[in-house]
Amino acid sequence: MTTVRAEDREGGVRLLTLDRPPANAITPQLLSDLSGAFDDAREVDAVRAVVLTGAGRFFSAGLDLRGGIDFGASVSPAAGTDPFAALRTCLLNFLRFPKPTVAMLGGHAIAGGLILVLASDYRLGLDPAHSDPLGTRSRRGESNDYRIGLNEVEIGASFPRSALEIVRLRLSHRQASELLLGAAIYPANQAVRLGVVDELVPAETFEATVMRRAARLGAFPRDAYAHTKGALVAEAIARIEGETTEEAQRTAAVWMMPESVAARAEQAKRLGS
Repeated sequence: MTTVRAEDREGGVRLLTLDRPPANAITPQLLSDLSGAFDDAREVDAVRAVVLTGAGRFFSAGLDLRGGIDFGASVSPAAGTDPFAALRTCLLNFLRFPKPTVAMLGGHAIAGGLILVLASDYRLGLDPAHSDPLGTRSRRGESNDYRIGLNEVEIGASFPRSALEIVRLRLSHRQASELLLGAAIYPANQAVRLGVVDELVPAETFEATVMRRAARLGAFPRDAYAHTKGALVAEAIARIEGETTEEAQRTAAVWMMPESVAARAEQAKRLGS
């Protein structure tokens, strides 16, 4: 069963929804499904733009620490493999996708989940300050109050080059430093200030606005859009592709340092898992 649902909307927009309950956490399977969904959308001429979102209360909680990557095995001298290969392949496919990509952020996006948001060309978030008359509920019946952040440093995780290059591509140095080195989890009302989204949209018009903006981008001459987008991401792609297996293993080895392991154990205890 796929972890990414596809639905075609008006105006040539294809909606991709991460659907791996309860938190759309990232596994090699989800990365493969997402990459495959981009491949499919690339080949369908009628698809002019893609919107990416998450099912339920999460856009994505980031890497599934229990079903993601076996860092202990992957960083051993005998392994000889890139522990981040699945992530790198998916993110490169995301960046190379020639059509417009729009993130529809209406739920928690933490760590690698926020990287998927930032990989999108254009990003719109649900405004937590605007709720319906009955209280703090969106049209989908979910709380508008969600969290965002890149907390890898707090839990002893190093950043794969593919993820780091996306942060550098989308954010200013000040924004990247605050998110990466501060490792805090922020309320959604900070998303514009941090550069995570371009705009926060009230719940009553959120989905319609996202689809309308995506359709507008998709209506541009496709070769012109693809050429300009390719030029904007070319340097980031080159740096990602330039990473060697040995460099990726050294990055992954940080996850297995004693303080890193202890930090994740403490986090697991706090979360009650």
